[in-house]
Amino acid sequence: MPGTENYKSITIVGVGLIGGSFAMALRKSGFEGRIRGVSRPEPLEEAIGKGLIDEGFDYQQLGEAVSGSQLVVLATPISRIIELIAELGAVGDALAPGTVITDVGSTKEEIMQAAASSLPDTVHFIGGHPLAGSEERGVKASDPLLFENAIYVLTPAEGTEDSPEVGRLGDFISLTGARVMVLTPGKHDLIAAAISHLPQILAVELVNSLADLGADSEKAVHLAAGGFRDMTRIASSPFSIWKDILSSNSTEIRNLLENFNRRLSGLLDNFDVSSLEDNFKQAREVRSSLPGDTKGFLTRLWDLRVVVEDRPGMIADISGHLHSKGLNIKDMSVVKVREGETGSVRIAFGTREQALEALAELEKAGYPARLRE
Repeated sequence: MPGTENYKSITIVGVGLIGGSFAMALRKSGFEGRIRGVSRPEPLEEAIGKGLIDEGFDYQQLGEAVSGSQLVVLATPISRIIELIAELGAVGDALAPGTVITDVGSTKEEIMQAAASSLPDTVHFIGGHPLAGSEERGVKASDPLLFENAIYVLTPAEGTEDSPEVGRLGDFISLTGARVMVLTPGKHDLIAAAISHLPQILAVELVNSLADLGADSEKAVHLAAGGFRDMTRIASSPFSIWKDILSSNSTEIRNLLENFNRRLSGLLDNFDVSSLEDNFKQAREVRSSLPGDTKGFLTRLWDLRVVVEDRPGMIADISGHLHSKGLNIKDMSVVKVREGETGSVRIAFGTREQALEALAELEKAGYPARLRE
């Protein structure tokens, strides 16, 4: 397969969900080169047991782990990536001339600056950001299809966008099923702030705004469903994941927050329902143009609504039935249940195809269900 010969030996630093899935996807594609892993003992043992890596190293053995590797992938949180870049700079002699180093961080400017100041001129650093993830964590959750159809952004240093190294790395990453896009670090961070980081903050504040209703806030929580639930799904994300992202892209996020605040202030100062028609029309046109066939910064989920009886074990029966058919549930929640009567359960899937397959299986099993487009 084209690209499998681009590198004979690679090192993945941080063998967790992303690093493990990257290795698993490469193996699935037919890559026969040597894969070394750098991580803690437990994930290394599991990764070797699964055949994801050929050899494991502790973080204290970083120099030995990258020696002779043609590609080094830093698959850790942003703050740790920056530390690792400095550590690689300190063991620069271990890096063979021409070695390509890349990362998977969700922001790029700060990482690119660290690489420019710490790494030797004999290596090539190309920033990377796979727009893929999962609610699960660790190498145990590794998935060979995690990058399938996902956008994978590469952010080379200025003036190197068309270099052979960028093309070679892009072809290699394509082995995972990802779609490679090249952006400047600054443009990446601006776009990420607009379509991922700002929406995350707004979702959190939208949920928290229910508390402003005072005595009625509890009723609002019970009534919240449909659009409100869909708009605020990402508000459940743990802050531990977002801390590094928000810190490293704070300037772009602040600028966008100020702009968003101006838009809201304009609506508040001149609130006229009839004038909102153009806003709705513009939003509908932009929303309808969003691609539905790729994984982006905000991954779409496809929802089924299943009618269920109010009796013990119903939800377990449904989830168990779908699991037995090899269907992976991404999210699940009880939407409405009346005691002693019927209710509905929301079941979400990562692709429309899986949702349709689940719909057919549920109907065959006697569960009335419908797909929410």
